[in-house]
Amino acid sequence: MTAIPLTEPSLLNAKRALRQCFVEEKSAHLTEALAAACGFASHAALLAAVRQMNADDPDYVLLRDDAFIRRMNELIEMPMEDDPGLFDRLSYPSKDGVIETWSPNSEDGPYTSLRDRAWRNMMVAAINTGIERRLFTIRAGDNRWPGSDTPNRGEIHVFEFDIEGIPAIASVSDAGWDELAIHIALWPTPEGKRWVRTSNGGFLAGEAFAMGWMERKDGAWLQFNGKPVFNCRKHRLRRVADVKVETNAYSDRGNFKM
Repeated sequence: MTAIPLTEPSLLNAKRALRQCFVEEKSAHLTEALAAACGFASHAALLAAVRQMNADDPDYVLLRDDAFIRRMNELIEMPMEDDPGLFDRLSYPSKDGVIETWSPNSEDGPYTSLRDRAWRNMMVAAINTGIERRLFTIRAGDNRWPGSDTPNRGEIHVFEFDIEGIPAIASVSDAGWDELAIHIALWPTPEGKRWVRTSNGGFLAGEAFAMGWMERKDGAWLQFNGKPVFNCRKHRLRRVADVKVETNAYSDRGNFKM
C-alpha cells in the first residue's frame, strides 16, 4: 500500500494518477472511490477532515486498494476485480509526500503464532502512540521527541500510555539510517522506565516486553525478521495477542535490514 498526507494537493496528485489508469471512468466516481480508499464514507467527509488539518503538519493515511475497488463497484455498471497493489503501481505526477509501505517480504502472510501476533500488537500500539503524539512521523528523519536533536542521534525518549486498558510504557530512539528503535513493556515494573530503554529489558521492564525497528528511509513499515525480541508471561500472552490495533499509515510487516 501507499501512504499520502491528508492535504488537497496530495489528494489531487492521487486523483491525477488514477485518471491516467482509469481513463474511461467518470471523474466523480474516482473522487468518491479515492475518499473510500482514504477511509472516509464520502468525498465531502474527506474534504471536511482535510480542511481541519494543519496543512504544514498533516496526518497521513493509507490508500487502501480493497476499499477503492469496493466503492467503484457500487458506482459503475461493470464490476472490477480486486487489484492488490493498485496504488503502489500508479504513476504519480509528483512523488512529494507519497510514501511506499510495501517491501519485498511484506506478502509472506499475516502473523499467525500467538507470540508473533502479540509482538506485532505491542509494536504497532507503541508506534501509533508516538505518531499521534507527534513524537515522530512516518517521514524519513522526522524526529520530534524532546532531545531528538542532540548530538549522537539524540536522546532516548520514554512515554506512557495504555492499550485497551493495559498500562504500557515505551521508548523511542534514533537507530540511524532513518530507522527508529522502539521498545515497549506492558504491565510495567516499578523500574520499567529504566529497563524499557534497554534491548535486554525483558521481565525487568514489565510482564511483556518487545522491541523492534521502524523503517522510514525506503518506505514506512515495521521490520520483521521472523524472530522478534519478545518476552511475555504465559498467562498474559493470549490477552496481548488478541488486542485489536491497526497501523497508522504504515505497514505492520516489511523487510528487515541489518
